[in-house]
Amino acid sequence: MAKGLPLNRVTNVTVTLSARAAQGRNFGSMLILGNSTVIPIAERLRLYSAPDDIGDDFGVDSEEYKAAVIWFSQSPRPTQVYVGRWVKTLESAETGEPETLLEAVNELMDYNSWYGLHLAVPEVDYPSDADIISVAAAIEAATVSRIFGITTDEADTLVAATTTDLSSKLKAAKYSRTFIQYSTSSRYAALSAFARAFTVDFSASNTTITLKFKQEPGVTYETMTTSQANNLEAKNCNVYVYYENDTAILEQGVMSNGDFFDERHGLDWLQNAVQTADFNTLYTSTTKIPQTDAGTTTRIANIEKVLDQAVDNGLFAPGIWTGGPLGVISTGDTLTKGYYTYAESVDDQLQVDREARKGVPIQVLGKLAGAVHYGTVAITVVR
Repeated sequence: MAKGLPLNRVTNVTVTLSARAAQGRNFGSMLILGNSTVIPIAERLRLYSAPDDIGDDFGVDSEEYKAAVIWFSQSPRPTQVYVGRWVKTLESAETGEPETLLEAVNELMDYNSWYGLHLAVPEVDYPSDADIISVAAAIEAATVSRIFGITTDEADTLVAATTTDLSSKLKAAKYSRTFIQYSTSSRYAALSAFARAFTVDFSASNTTITLKFKQEPGVTYETMTTSQANNLEAKNCNVYVYYENDTAILEQGVMSNGDFFDERHGLDWLQNAVQTADFNTLYTSTTKIPQTDAGTTTRIANIEKVLDQAVDNGLFAPGIWTGGPLGVISTGDTLTKGYYTYAESVDDQLQVDREARKGVPIQVLGKLAGAVHYGTVAITVVR
């Protein structure tokens, strides 16, 4: 066959493959922080998928193993957990300096792989309230969203007049990223609550949950009076408690400032998912997103895919907007989709922002679906 001329003399074709989209964070990722010397300082944390592997590494008498047993006992069962090291003491061959709990947590904040934190240290080594509160403050202020779980058996938590217990201190500081649970049977009751919440798949349909009414396998329920339960509730302290109909439930499923756990968890996912979607809009474009209204529309379209997922998974739902007006939405209007997005025209953008190549701000109004925690039924009977 005769050799012909190459086709690129007539038409030249190139193929450009867009960059692989960035992945969002894992909001089911838990860090159990212990002070065993098993993990080298340079390694700092390890990923495990079964409690027996942790038992092999740390020993079945270790607090890390005991915490892992509670974690993996939940249903649905979590698939993995990180174990981290607080360098409270050094091995004889190790170099370095012992660190405070806060220093350990600050070191571990360099790893974005974990979202939740719970301590697993021997009772004799358990930090003071001041040390715990310093970690709660660090978690609250962190740039990357995280939450902190605490289990307490402090008797004064049940006393209404006492305000020096840890739950009262955390409530007074209004920490929205700290969750505390009262338990006299397990040092890892709050970890069980996190394990249940962290199995939520935000990418699926009707999957969001409330922590109230949930079970804690491996944790013995508390039996208490109504006044004691009310005292815990007043301090925003959660409890796995027995009811007279022979059931036990976790209540109330709140953070130390009174926010519901599922809202904190869901909104952290939403923030990251929207951030990732907007980043990928810019990052995966093989040309550019123009600084025009059409470019803004492209950004909004990808953000609304996440908002649609928030409706699909049950975080958002259609309802009345009770906030201030924005765009075409006024107070009292119905958000028919469960959300509303708004952006001003690029023509109205400040010149200094245009020259800095900033996109116009995109604003979102959202309506949380909430959850029913209490019910009232009125029955009228006639003869």
